Amino acid sequence: MSTTWQTKAFATILFYTVAIPSLLAQQTHRTITGRIIDAETFTPVPYANVGIAGTSTGTVSNGEGAFIIKVPEKLQQDSLMVSFIGYQTFTQPISDIKEGPLSISLKPATVVLDEVLVEAQRKSAVEIIKEAIAAIPSNYDTAATQYRAFYREETTLEDQEVTFIESVLEVDRPSYVSKELDDQITTVKERRKNLDHSADPMLYHVLRLQGGAKYTIRSGDFIRFYKKPHKHSMLNEKNLKDYEFHLNRIISDGQKDMYEIEISPKHNKKAYVQGKMYLETQSLAFVRWELESTQKGIDLENSRNALQKKIGTMVTKASLKLSYFKEVINFDNHNHKWYVRDVQRDFEGLVNSRSRNMKNNLWKTNLFLTVTDIYSSNDKLAHMDRIYTGEHSGKHFSDDELFWENFNVIHPTSSSISGEFTVYTDTTSTFSGNAVHQPHTPVSNRQNGFTRADSLRGQLTPLRTCYDVTFYDLDVEVYIDDRFISGSNKIRFLVTEPFKNMQVDLYANMEIHKILYGNTELDYTREFNAVFIEFPNPLKQGTEEEITVFYSGKPKEPNKDISMDGGFMWEKDEEGNPWVQVVCQGSGASLWWPNKDHLSDEPDSARIAVTVPKGLMNISNGRLRKTTELPGNLTRYEWYVTYPINNYNVTLNIGKYMHLQDLHITDDTLTLDYYVMPYNLEKGKIIFDGVKPMLAVLESHYGKYPFPRDGFKLMESLYPMEHQSAVSFGKIPEHEVKEPLEAPMGLVWHEVAHEWWGNNVSCKDMADMWFHEAFATYSERLYMMDLFGEEGEAGFIQDLPDQVIGREPIIGVRDVNHIHYDIGDMYGKGALVLHTFRNVLDNDELWLALQSGIQCDFRYQTITTDDLVNYINIKTKADYTYFFDQYLKHAGLPKLILKLEEKNHSLVVNYKWEADVDNFSMPIRITTFSGTFGWIHPTTDWQDIRLEEMSYEDFEVDQQSFLIEVEEL
Repeated sequence: MSTTWQTKAFATILFYTVAIPSLLAQQTHRTITGRIIDAETFTPVPYANVGIAGTSTGTVSNGEGAFIIKVPEKLQQDSLMVSFIGYQTFTQPISDIKEGPLSISLKPATVVLDEVLVEAQRKSAVEIIKEAIAAIPSNYDTAATQYRAFYREETTLEDQEVTFIESVLEVDRPSYVSKELDDQITTVKERRKNLDHSADPMLYHVLRLQGGAKYTIRSGDFIRFYKKPHKHSMLNEKNLKDYEFHLNRIISDGQKDMYEIEISPKHNKKAYVQGKMYLETQSLAFVRWELESTQKGIDLENSRNALQKKIGTMVTKASLKLSYFKEVINFDNHNHKWYVRDVQRDFEGLVNSRSRNMKNNLWKTNLFLTVTDIYSSNDKLAHMDRIYTGEHSGKHFSDDELFWENFNVIHPTSSSISGEFTVYTDTTSTFSGNAVHQPHTPVSNRQNGFTRADSLRGQLTPLRTCYDVTFYDLDVEVYIDDRFISGSNKIRFLVTEPFKNMQVDLYANMEIHKILYGNTELDYTREFNAVFIEFPNPLKQGTEEEITVFYSGKPKEPNKDISMDGGFMWEKDEEGNPWVQVVCQGSGASLWWPNKDHLSDEPDSARIAVTVPKGLMNISNGRLRKTTELPGNLTRYEWYVTYPINNYNVTLNIGKYMHLQDLHITDDTLTLDYYVMPYNLEKGKIIFDGVKPMLAVLESHYGKYPFPRDGFKLMESLYPMEHQSAVSFGKIPEHEVKEPLEAPMGLVWHEVAHEWWGNNVSCKDMADMWFHEAFATYSERLYMMDLFGEEGEAGFIQDLPDQVIGREPIIGVRDVNHIHYDIGDMYGKGALVLHTFRNVLDNDELWLALQSGIQCDFRYQTITTDDLVNYINIKTKADYTYFFDQYLKHAGLPKLILKLEEKNHSLVVNYKWEADVDNFSMPIRITTFSGTFGWIHPTTDWQDIRLEEMSYEDFEVDQQSFLIEVEEL
């Protein structure tokens, strides 16, 4: 199975919202408008904080200094407060404010007396910053928090509008002790300016910034960055050495004193930002963060996801390079904790497209988010009100205030409200004044524990080890309109130990009609999803026996909120025809047919017969042996699998498919069968044209295709899945596909690689499924290499670290069918583990021999991680157990601890590993000469090396080749 394959560079964020009937606001709001100006220059003060004193309710002024704030009735006896760095805070009781627009003049902030500054300077600016970073956990709220915010996104190309979006968002941020760290974002109300890009949709797709709202919200989350600092972040203390810090002054806004610290790069250092920070002198909380990228920062950003950007450029015939970035974050104090008040992010770039006669056309994106209300679970009293919205989905209407109702927003400018809009509303959000994070559906995992049902499913008890399945004969009819199936499965097995009782598996919601042993109906009992069968007499060891289970029911459907929770998908294709697929990796095949549902036991062969309404086709595993027309306008498709197959790979795909055929001729001939929706035929041909070159590459690394007798099938489907000899890659994208780069070929390579990793060699327990996904993900690099050579491989690897989650070990818990955990680390992190090990070997000939050897020596077998590691140790004549124990059995990465000291034109490097495994001793590459990597062999004890004619600036650890953390003391 695959994570979604997508181009990361510049994708569109779409929010899907639901309109519901209008409801009246629950209380009366007073609207106050006005303009904020500088008391001395009389010029507008843009983006000043406007709020209700002592509460979190507020907004900011717009770029012209104008503001609008809606004050709920219960706060109308409080005071209006206006503040901005560099000015004294303005307050006025709301009851004293007359009707009509206000004009508020802000006086410049007071500069603290020189002797106070001298006193402050006894502590250096960098010491202040270090103390401020250390104080982040106490200054900022770590409890579960809910925000209401207004978000605006504007993008232009030269003088042409590209996007204009305004939204009211509700953000549910879980506690930082929670396993789930992702913000849950709901778009309550939104409007998008109707801009016609039909003449060049591909170009405008490139110009839209990816994840604008999500990353704007996240950028002010200092707790997140403190807990897991990015290697280039200013909150990562080890980066402070690359900057000069200067305490300019201490200013007071009448309520608090603040340090103003200027930040600039040291000469020739790895400094990526410059600007100013403002910190409250008492708590050392960051009050304002005003940084822009240096040229090194711009270059770094342009190099990120370089491969994906290159692919995007090739597809769209246009390039976009960043030339400027600035971020301003303001924080406000609420109930003795600091929270983000607003975030502004400004991007500029240059667009070039020879085919469009564009040369260095200026692209700009401005993102602005202001938090208009906050509720924390630490608050004793909630003052958050649910604001109900009316039904306004459709075209723009003239009354801007009516549209936003009682939500606080940024006052519109004349340009922002001109034009036609499409608007959306949603009253289903969860912003209730209760910030307790609601968990997903309870599942069995390390956090929640495991149940007897999990043990019955995952454990090899004597009721299962007493027999070995040799053949399944599955015969099922699918009633599409009723989402119902009915049929039987004959289970042929070898008796390995004498027994009278055995266990098979079928989900409890599926009904068993009878179980036959020959002509004898057997007794059985059920517990959860296990079925315990009793024979009239003990079965003798060494005999081959058969039972047939007759059953029916409505099989479960997937729950997409739970990892690997599979089931039947009942959908329609674009022409309204039924389209059905089953995906059950993890959940297990017993969700739709009775079997011994444990990965350790694969039948030697299987027959799969599926009856469907006439006019539809069913594609299953193996070869199609017979098609039979039946009474009642039904068609029966009979497929036969001649190789061992794991149960979750047994599948059906029902739809109105078009069938194409081809041959892959090498030293033998492999039949190729392709299935695609008729309306996607031309797009499908582009994908299918890439199959033979792909198979040639994969075979050169892993050996011949493992299932030649059954042929190779590739199909469009509802969901991508590596079903053995019947691989599916999901729906073909709706956008135009004229060349392979526009098709989901990386995903195709991933799923087809599973024919070797997962189908030919399979795990014996779900806990070891990592090697299925790690090798399949790492195989995607072969596609990039096929396109771009070594640059393609390097670009692919460069993108993987962002996918690492790192909250749980990659290996799961054994004997409980452990599937509900951070399975994403089986993919990206797993691939990086393989990449790291390949570099540790430092011998690609040996690496290739290991991969093909595993495929040959474990052909058609189920194995464990221990089997794999022992094999590697034998073949390499070295013990790498420590390596795999660290990376697979522990969530954390090994950390290289360094002490660097320049001495007499040389660099002395002290180093050691810090790891969970006591004997961790992985070799690593560092720069031993300027621009040249060499090996060192750290252990968990300190060692040192003297690098002649090397400086601190020359030193680097090869983190592109090794998945590690580095800490410099």
